[in-house]
Amino acid sequence: MKNIFSKSKALNFIIIFTCLIALLVCNNSFAGKKRAHGNLSQGVFLVATDKLNEFSLKNSVIYITQHDGSGTSGFIVNRPTNLTINEAFPDTHASNSTNNTLYFGGPLHSQYLFILTQTKTPEGLYPINREVHFGTGEEMKARLHSETKDIIRTYAGFMSWGPGQLEEELTAGDWVLAPGNIKQLFSDDTSEIWKNLYHLWAGSWT
Repeated sequence: MKNIFSKSKALNFIIIFTCLIALLVCNNSFAGKKRAHGNLSQGVFLVATDKLNEFSLKNSVIYITQHDGSGTSGFIVNRPTNLTINEAFPDTHASNSTNNTLYFGGPLHSQYLFILTQTKTPEGLYPINREVHFGTGEEMKARLHSETKDIIRTYAGFMSWGPGQLEEELTAGDWVLAPGNIKQLFSDDTSEIWKNLYHLWAGSWT
């Protein structure tokens, strides 16, 4: 009986020890994922990696404008078209100061226009952070109609992910995150933004 008891006790110890090891592994894995996604928020850049070979998203950089429990959305910032706003959307009647290059923001609702702007009069706009605001609808039209010195970038369409979808793509290595640099966001030449960001932030961002 004593040997049976000792074997049973040893077996219980092995089972408990194994469970503890498994729990530690799971916790470390979860912590790693949490660290990897901890910087995912409004106002950061999402940079495509070499794993993302889909033609429409290859070498793309996306500025995240919304991230919460309902999902994530943003605009591709390095896809300028060959058209001005008024050429692509004649009914917009953008002013001389705002009738600039139209950017392809993403495939969703590409028949609509959206703006990101740096302005000292943010009334009617949605804040992304202290420096960048988002606009659509009538407020966007009013901004585009006006002669203004505000920096405005205009997009047709946007990108969107459901809850948890982008986190899964980050875990799979499809994207890396980079701080949302305002100068890069509103640069007149976005041709080098992907290369610069990817080479700089392909490692860990802490």
